[in-house]
Amino acid sequence: MRALLLALLLLPGLALAQDPPAPRPMAPAEERPAPRPAAEPAVPAARPEPQGETPGPEAPKPQEGQPAPEPVEPAGPPVHTTLRESDFDHSACLLELTLLGADYAPQAPLTDPDQPDCGIDRPILLHAPLPGIEIPGGAPMRCDTARQLAHWLRDFVRPASALLPGQPRLMALEPGSTYQCRATVGNDGTGLSEHAFGNAFDIAAFRFDDGSRFAVEPRADKGDLAEAFQRAVRGAACLYFTTVLGPGANAAHDNHLHLDIKARRGGWRLCQ
Repeated sequence: MRALLLALLLLPGLALAQDPPAPRPMAPAEERPAPRPAAEPAVPAARPEPQGETPGPEAPKPQEGQPAPEPVEPAGPPVHTTLRESDFDHSACLLELTLLGADYAPQAPLTDPDQPDCGIDRPILLHAPLPGIEIPGGAPMRCDTARQLAHWLRDFVRPASALLPGQPRLMALEPGSTYQCRATVGNDGTGLSEHAFGNAFDIAAFRFDDGSRFAVEPRADKGDLAEAFQRAVRGAACLYFTTVLGPGANAAHDNHLHLDIKARRGGWRLCQ
């Protein structure tokens, strides 16, 4: 009896030791959390194009063994703008012309669409450099050109003309070229003429009150008063103008006097 009771007490423990524990139930597949996706490699974002602009072509790379191209130097300002007078200088020049009795009219700036260097920033249309000495049709030029012309006529040409036979009074200048956008003549023609900037005035003939016309022409070695007059006024012109060319200088100037105020280093003058 005692042994039977002992066996009954040990039987549940033996059962527990022999039977394995029941497995833990698994959650249904649809209730499991989805696996975390693997990280993808980062891709750099494309740089947005500027609005309203079109990307330009890339600069060509120099080939191996070739020197890199020289940088392009920026072009300078148009020549006529470098000759623009200050307000003070322009006003002083116009005042002097007025005191000399010149007949002139300020004009709008002159430019040339085909050649940006040509032009006059502050031109005047000169009708008469001195009272009683007309330029038929008028001549556009810079004020300083007109001022030098007026002083030369007053101080030398008008007194010299009084020594011609009959003592005629100078009444008009017959112009050749005035303002004109063109290259120089009589040389290689590589540079622009001073006519292109309003710095030059050509005289083809002098007209007098007796109706006579004194044409500028070759008069060398004639030994008369006409030759003396032409030589005298031409030589005196170089006191007022930095360039004086006429008959004998070259074939292009055989029929007129070219007068200009081109600025040169050291005040050098060309008188031929």
